[in-house]
Amino acid sequence: MRKLTLSIVFILILFSGFTQTRFIPASNEDFRYVGRFDTSNPKEVRFDWSGVYIQFNIRSKECALRMSDTGHNYYNVFIDDQPSKTIDIKSDTTVSIATGLGSQIHKIQIYKRTEGNQGIGTFKGIVISEKGEILPWKEIPIRKIEYIGNSISCGYGTEGKTKSERWKPATENNYLSYTAIISRAFNADYHITAHSGEGAVRNYGYKEKVSPAGTMPRRFNRLFDEKDQPLWDFKQWKPEAVVINLGTNDFSTQPFPDKDVFITAYKNLINEVRKQYGEVPVFCVVGPMTDEPCYSYVKEMVENFRSSGQHKNTYFVGIPTYLMNPEKDLGSDTHPNYSGAKKMAAHVLPVVSSILGWDYKGSEL
Repeated sequence: MRKLTLSIVFILILFSGFTQTRFIPASNEDFRYVGRFDTSNPKEVRFDWSGVYIQFNIRSKECALRMSDTGHNYYNVFIDDQPSKTIDIKSDTTVSIATGLGSQIHKIQIYKRTEGNQGIGTFKGIVISEKGEILPWKEIPIRKIEYIGNSISCGYGTEGKTKSERWKPATENNYLSYTAIISRAFNADYHITAHSGEGAVRNYGYKEKVSPAGTMPRRFNRLFDEKDQPLWDFKQWKPEAVVINLGTNDFSTQPFPDKDVFITAYKNLINEVRKQYGEVPVFCVVGPMTDEPCYSYVKEMVENFRSSGQHKNTYFVGIPTYLMNPEKDLGSDTHPNYSGAKKMAAHVLPVVSSILGWDYKGSEL
């Protein structure tokens, strides 16, 4: 009778696919976090900005993530540099991302597609095979770029099928934004501090010329996009260049902000960037979802910076609206889709390359 019972248990285990596993907590030093992460509780690492990513290597037949979320965020999973799946997290859960892996070392990347207003994510660790192991990430880029922007930098609607399709979280994929494309071309790590609908001084559709609070410059020093506190510790990470693309929302609808007010707010943001990072090159991008008067205002501001000698290391990059093919390059709510984002990147890359002296790969373009 005992032998029969054991046989039944063995069969049940065999057909349930159960294997012995071990848990690797988020505090393990072999996890690599890129972006603004809150590690004050190292076993529960929190984040909300677009495009943050977690990298690690494993030798294991399987891998699952332990995560939770205050809202509903979407993530890209890459295994050995290849897109594997998209997962969404809206509760405290353990989700399988890989099974049946070979015995070799596998590269795993978890990439946040959606932006801060979708909730705060928490990474708690991974579950791997009992005899599996986690290994450090070795391919660490030496280049670093930070992007400050709005929905275009977030990757809003990059997976939208048409320009008339309304945005939804599932169509937002920061990995397909021009910011991420530029960074991959340069083989650079990057931080993205961006929020849809935000301007330098006026947010999208606001009824007056100036939004009283919550514009993008006020978010720049935050650890979390959606929280005033705590502040980000700028000593943790210093970029070699900063790309700013703001103004689209300021001039999205009437009434437009006054020229002097807009330029002053934009200048103050650049001054804050320089306060935190020193005289790093700052690239001020306009377009492709806006044109005049934003185009001329930002160009004039940059030229004044350069001619006065105050911040010579400031550069203007204008992207014309007609760069986008309305039928092929626009996704949700007329935002650039992946095709449009690649065109944007191709427009900005040569300028940044010339100034920084960085070579780049254009294979994705």
